Amino acid sequence: MLLKIIRPLALAAIVAFLNPGCDLRSDGDSGLVEPGVSASLAGMRRDMISDVSYKITLSIPSEKDSAITGHETVSFHSASRGFIPLDFTREDNEHIILKAKKGINSFDLDFVSENRFLNRNDEYLYSLFVPAHARSVFPCFDQPDLKARFTLSLEIPEDWTAVSNTAAVDTVHLDGGRKRINFAQTEPVSTYLFAFSAGKWNKATSTVQGRDMTVYYRETDPDKVAQIPDIFNEAGQALTWMEDFTGIRMPFSKYDFVVVPNFQFGGMEHPGSILFNERTMFLGKSPTPDERLARMKLISHETAHLWFGDLVTMRWFDEVWTKEVFANHLAAKMVEPMFPGINHELSWLKGYLALAMDEERTEGATAIRQDLPNLADAGLIYNNMVYDKAPVMMRMLEEYIGSDAFQESLKAYLTRHSYANATWDDLVEVLDAHSDKDVKSFSESWVNERRGGDMMGTLKSFADRNKYPDIDPETIREAKILLAKEDYLAGKTQPAEYLDMLLDALESETNPLIASTIVSAIRTPLLDLDGDRSVPERRLLRMASNHALEPCRLELRRLLSSCGTSEEVTKAVFEIWAKENDKALTVNDHISFACQLSIRMPHMAEVILETQRQRLDGSDSSKPFNKNNLDHFDFVSRAALPEIEAQDAVFKELLTPQGRVVEPWAAEALGYLNHFLRDSSSVKYIRPALDALLDVKATGDIFFPRNWCGALLSGHSSAQALKELDSFLEENPDYPQLLKNKILVAAYGLQRANGVNSLD
Repeated sequence: MLLKIIRPLALAAIVAFLNPGCDLRSDGDSGLVEPGVSASLAGMRRDMISDVSYKITLSIPSEKDSAITGHETVSFHSASRGFIPLDFTREDNEHIILKAKKGINSFDLDFVSENRFLNRNDEYLYSLFVPAHARSVFPCFDQPDLKARFTLSLEIPEDWTAVSNTAAVDTVHLDGGRKRINFAQTEPVSTYLFAFSAGKWNKATSTVQGRDMTVYYRETDPDKVAQIPDIFNEAGQALTWMEDFTGIRMPFSKYDFVVVPNFQFGGMEHPGSILFNERTMFLGKSPTPDERLARMKLISHETAHLWFGDLVTMRWFDEVWTKEVFANHLAAKMVEPMFPGINHELSWLKGYLALAMDEERTEGATAIRQDLPNLADAGLIYNNMVYDKAPVMMRMLEEYIGSDAFQESLKAYLTRHSYANATWDDLVEVLDAHSDKDVKSFSESWVNERRGGDMMGTLKSFADRNKYPDIDPETIREAKILLAKEDYLAGKTQPAEYLDMLLDALESETNPLIASTIVSAIRTPLLDLDGDRSVPERRLLRMASNHALEPCRLELRRLLSSCGTSEEVTKAVFEIWAKENDKALTVNDHISFACQLSIRMPHMAEVILETQRQRLDGSDSSKPFNKNNLDHFDFVSRAALPEIEAQDAVFKELLTPQGRVVEPWAAEALGYLNHFLRDSSSVKYIRPALDALLDVKATGDIFFPRNWCGALLSGHSSAQALKELDSFLEENPDYPQLLKNKILVAAYGLQRANGVNSLD
């Protein structure tokens, strides 16, 4: 039984009908078949089919613009005869209709893959299928609760290497300088967790606590590559902690990971082939405590997912938070023994509660759980409620029922639903069985209500010794700084008064995490000041040189480069950049400094940008050449040019999918175009960029719509900018709510600057 999906250029599929018992049609009229994967379609398939498996062969050319072709055998058991839609984005209406018989079914398909979620570069590619993008590469049942076993073969150039969820079992050398790598069959996993990477990757292997691990990477800087043993060690500690906590050994056959340049996310938890963001993993020579902690939290987060998300997976993406909450909640616990010198109560406040409140105060705030009729919109579910408020809720829940009952409940939950799917209600049932507390009522408020629970009360409790008698002075100090921020944003304090309070606190601060909180808070009142900012900027500049905490000095230099406006600060930032002797600054810092200086010193922009480019182009043999750094600079620096025509050309390019392929670069460039110093000249970009948001969502990955909106709106404060935003919202009353929320979250600063109270 063979279906060939052949598309020379953009031609429609040529569908070959087979024997009468197993014909394949694309004209089904079930009422369930709409673009994407609807909840009703997913429910029908969940009830009808089981025991799914895929055998997939992909032929990957070395040229990134050449088509990837494939062959697969998809097999499944059907509970009855009937038509079953198979998902494939290259088909009309994104589905192929299979006519299944009762019992075992097997279909062979030839196809041509889309490139969009294969992230193809000149020398490498990596798949990224979350939440439902596997269907763009091969026909499949692309919903999380139809787990399957995958058997993959990759045909690639001879000088490439490849990694997937499982180990390679053999390699066959082919004609024409190519080879086929055959991988072992996977454990049952959801389609969004199936993954592979191929290309010219560097590779390092280590045995950590009896486990073999391999990392694939592109970095060439020896100082950064030298961090790999530390990364291995941190991953090994995270695995051991999770095994001890859950009582379940690592549930997949291997722990390999790929460190990806320009990765769209922090990480992605594919079992056996975890993807990590290069910027977070490979740190500079003098990383701040925040940066070191962020790396360990990222490793811990993705490792926790092997149990919560991979072993037990949510049934539908409306409950994606049920995997993210445990990844973050347990990551916070995991890092405690690994960083004994860190105040982890303080870190929890800073890392979860504060970030959750940053979103909950906006008009785009949602409940933790959100409705999701179709997986085509699943990427819009992700927000701070999922990643930050949910861990706050989970901490409150653990305190409510007790840590022993909480841990035993999680063990029972994982055991009961191993290699399968579960809902939040399934977990609540287990929690209820291990506790005499009313978990359902607790859950209803925190999980299902917009602005449910008591975030402000939770924050205030950390500043109150009567609530936590054993709380330490540093955590109280952090809580009071966060409360002062809330008062300021609520209009209870004037910018100059609040800024002076922050500067006074920063000068005497001895804890680097609290200092980092203060530095982050300074930006808003500094930019809110009317008129001359030279006096507070002079204080900041002095502390950037003399503060007792070296990480604080580094963060202040970064702050001043991004939001300083006085002539004195601009000159100082220029000297730091020009001398290039600040070893704490990274390559990305120097790129950022060059772009920021070009915006402030338009008469010097050409010289500054050309000098920075020469530092990256490989002409200096004393510096390691990294083509990705050069490509990054060449892309974003165009947005820092002073000529309006050049800026307009970059913006026009960003409105096309081809101009947004590397999403972090696209967001960075859009941010420079809409820099706060260009507020008046860049208002014209707001409306067309908002008009393009539906296309940005359709062609981008899950975090990009939010990042697009943030880059567009965060630099604006004028009444004219707000008028453009309001006009768009008024003229689009039926705009998709999930996408509208991203706009409203990003618009908070603009609305606040114009006296709009975002809290209802």
